[in-house]
This record gives sequence, C-alpha cells and structure tokens, in this order.
Amino acid sequence: MLPFYRYLIRPLLDFLLRAMAIWSPKARLTWQGRRGWRSGLQRLPQTVGVRVHFHAASVGEFEQAKPIIEELRTHFKQSVITASFFSSSGMQQQGSYAGIDAACGLPPDRPKEIREFLERVRPQLIIIVRYDLWPVLLAESKRRGIPVVLVCGVLHRSSARMLPVVRYFFRWLYSQLTLACVVGPDDAAAFQKLAPTLELHRAGDTRYDRVLARTQQPSAAPTIAPHLAEHGLTLIAGSTWPDDERLIAQSSDSRLRVVLVPHEPTPEHLLPLRKQFPESVLLSELEPELETTNRAKLHTVIVDRTGILSGLYRQGEIAYVGGGFGAGVHSVLEPAAYGIPVLCGPGIERSRDAVAMQESGALLVVKDAASLRQALLRLLENPTERRRLGEAAQQFVKSRANATERIISTLLKKGWLA
Repeated sequence: MLPFYRYLIRPLLDFLLRAMAIWSPKARLTWQGRRGWRSGLQRLPQTVGVRVHFHAASVGEFEQAKPIIEELRTHFKQSVITASFFSSSGMQQQGSYAGIDAACGLPPDRPKEIREFLERVRPQLIIIVRYDLWPVLLAESKRRGIPVVLVCGVLHRSSARMLPVVRYFFRWLYSQLTLACVVGPDDAAAFQKLAPTLELHRAGDTRYDRVLARTQQPSAAPTIAPHLAEHGLTLIAGSTWPDDERLIAQSSDSRLRVVLVPHEPTPEHLLPLRKQFPESVLLSELEPELETTNRAKLHTVIVDRTGILSGLYRQGEIAYVGGGFGAGVHSVLEPAAYGIPVLCGPGIERSRDAVAMQESGALLVVKDAASLRQALLRLLENPTERRRLGEAAQQFVKSRANATERIISTLLKKGWLA
C-alpha cells in the first residue's frame, strides 16, 4: 500500500494543493507552511525528559489536544511537547500556545522530510488528534518503534472510508497506528470493522473537558452588562450567519438584550447587519471614552472581533448557536457548559453533540422565526423551565467529561511516558 500512496496518491494530493494555492490564499499559506516546517523547530529544547509530539489538522482539533497537553505538563515537569498542523490557520492561531515548546507545519509526507522531522523532534510518543493520518509519517514512526496514538477518534459506519474501493487502503493506514482511543461504542464498532487488528480503547472526547475547564478560567471577553438595558434577559447569539440573524431580528422582544457574535465579523457582513438592527452598537464603540450610546436603553450589541465567544456565553442567560440554517450548527458545548438554555436551527445532523443533546432534551431546535419566537417567549416567561434546560445542558457536558484522565491513564499503563 505504501508504494501505491507514495507514487500515485501523494503526488496527486501535492498537485491539488499547489493548484489550489494559485487562487486560494489559505491553501497558499498551507503549502508554504509545509515547505517551511524547519523554521518552527529552530529553538526546539534539547531537555532530557518525556518528549511527546501532537499533530492536529487545524484549530478545532488542537483544542481537543490542550487538556491532554496540560495534564502532561502536570505529570511531567521535565517534558518537551511539540505540535504540528496541516492547515495554515492551525499554525497561525495555535502555534504560539504556551503549553507547547515548538510548533510547525507538518512536513510534506515524503520519506526524506519525515525522517529529518523525526530526527529533529525525537518524540518518544506521537499523538494524532481525531484524524489527519499521513501514511509515510505513520510507517516511518512504526519502523522506528515510536508509538502513534489516535485520540478522540471517530468513525461513522457510513463513512466513505468503508467503501470497497478505498477500504483496503484505510485498513492498512489504521493498522500503522499503535492504539486508537475512540469516543464511543459506535466508533469502536466501526473501527473494529475497518481495522480488526487495531487495538482500541473507549476513552471519550476531550472537548467536554476543554469546555468545562474554560468555564473556570479568566475570561478574555470584556464585560458588556454595564452597557445593556437595566431590565431583561441577555441572549448571546454566537457564530451567527445571515439566516440566523434574520430570524433573530424577526423574533425580537423588548425583554431581550441581544449580543450578536457573527461567525465572520467582516465589514461586508457588519454593514447590512447594522441596518437590520438599527439601534445596535458595535462592541468596539463601547469604549469608555466614546459617548455615542444611550447605554440605559441599549438592547443590541454586535461583536466585531473574534476569540471571545466563550467568555461572552458566560455573561448570557440564553444562548443561540448559529449555523443551523446553513452548512451545520456550530459548537453547542460551550454555552451548555455554562448551564444556560441552548437554541439552534435544524441543521444538526453533522454535529453528534447537537443530536445527542436534542435527544436528551437539553437542546431546543427551532425551524423558523415563529418557532424561535415561541421558544424565546417560553424561556422569558418561565424561569423554572429556563433553569431546568440550563441544568440539563450543563449536565450533558459533565456526564461526558474525564476523557483526558482516561487517555493519560492508558498511556501511563502502556509505559510510553516513562
């Protein structure tokens, strides 16, 4: 299988990425990052101790690695932890994370580069988060006796990896792993079917640990409450798209104080949004020196910056998560972890968290402006129901926590962190 990959599949993947780089700035940065991987390892510590390397495709997957990294730092004071990313956004946004000693783009998956990469990093253990397996990296690590562990592994029975044409390639690919820590029983069954020889452990998903930990950390978000109307409940509408925002505008209630957090707060998005909410104010306009707002009557704030959504959910009493009227709902876990009712649109099938939350009665799914208005009225007028839904959402997260502890325990038992 490896020659088939090296001489056919990998050159094709390289060609496609280089072709995309002609017109896509993101693809261009990813290509440049993979070629320039050595620069990120120039200051790699040579400390003697536990050496663990993490690989993640991008930003979201690396968030799942952070609880494991932080736990490793607690267990092993003398440790060297490195990370690699496939996407340019992963490297840009997470490469400076304080928990790692060095970060780089993943080298091109060719024997020469991978060998040099492993010689520089010298990992005694490689942890790959969720997916993004690269055949040469796996094969060369296996040849050198370096354990490679997949964590937070998920696999659907209907995955394209199960199709007859490609199944044998992926069976070989997963067989190069030393161990897979999978999320749930359905994932375990699918992995068992695809790669019968792969050792599996059901450990859960570290995302639950991550969102709960963030509720205990200082918030990077500014406090908006002093700028809002004195009376009313605060609705934090996070990661919204135009379809979400239209429904919220149509479902407005004088008893709601709305904080809109667009998924893409670009000028092109914000200009029509301000017209849709004519009495709204941008977060950047709420600086103390600006006196352009009658703060006693302010009911709508539009957040025109990124990276603070989790801290804003902390300030809300109701959460609406966007994306459910488009490609798919965004993360429902962050607001749930704060113990507030969570609402979203109907596009939840691509989010197993959202599907499970709805099945457990911890998520309100709305189909149109009328059903959103009805749900908001229900929460506004019934404090007991609001509290019940918030507690159900938080309990959903807490009941699925502790994956990090199970993963670390498994690694320690295997002796890979000695």
